[in-house]
Amino acid sequence: MNPLTPMLEALGPDETLDAIGTAGIRVVQRRQGYRFNLDAVLLAAFAAAEGAQEGPVLELGAGSGVVSFLLARQFHRGPVDALELQPTVHARLERGVKLNALEGQVRPLLGDLREARTLLPPGGHALVVSNPPYRRASAGVRSPDEERALSKQELACDAAAVVAAARHALAPGGGVSLVYPAARLAEILGELTAARLFPRALRLIHARVEAPATRFLVHALRDQDRGLEVRPPLIVHGEGPGGYGPEVAALMDPPSGQSSDAVQPET
Repeated sequence: MNPLTPMLEALGPDETLDAIGTAGIRVVQRRQGYRFNLDAVLLAAFAAAEGAQEGPVLELGAGSGVVSFLLARQFHRGPVDALELQPTVHARLERGVKLNALEGQVRPLLGDLREARTLLPPGGHALVVSNPPYRRASAGVRSPDEERALSKQELACDAAAVVAAARHALAPGGGVSLVYPAARLAEILGELTAARLFPRALRLIHARVEAPATRFLVHALRDQDRGLEVRPPLIVHGEGPGGYGPEVAALMDPPSGQSSDAVQPET
């Protein structure tokens, strides 16, 4: 029997089982709800490269668990505490932990990051990561789907709340890695610095070599101002497998013998 058969049989009518990364990670998602995109993969790789090599990790706004699963399995970081606000999304996160046999490596937590001071021990994590809602609450049309709306717009938290939660959770000298739209670069660097989370590494993401940046990745250190280093630009699309550039393709290729048909990240 195909080892995926029990997983597929357990899916709801509005759910899909999708593959991501090189370590065979599978994620349960709503077919019509918010779905992970490439930013999650790029954030996990960036955080693993820039962050602490050892010590507990916290993901703020974990969703279905993509970043947490990648950090634990593909990049061998952890243990990972995965904090998610929405109960229905948290339930899929819990299922994902079991599907990927990550019990003991990823711990799903249900709660609001704005209440980090009561939910999380102070200074308990060496690395914090977040792929937060990108759009301000007042920007654009709100999605009629509540799950999608909360995931895409700052309805339940804003950048200041994400930074404050990271500050609380980080051990002295620990680091936080974030991904945001390029247009919010000055704002986010300002929020981090005001909280004494000093930007250490910055990387701009471009769809193609000739295109302007659309996203940025930033890593900041708690209470350590060691100067900002700007990394080489990350180019998403190229002539590699799947139409990706070589660096992104190396993060996305499934293990030998595993079909990539289920990989459905939005770009």
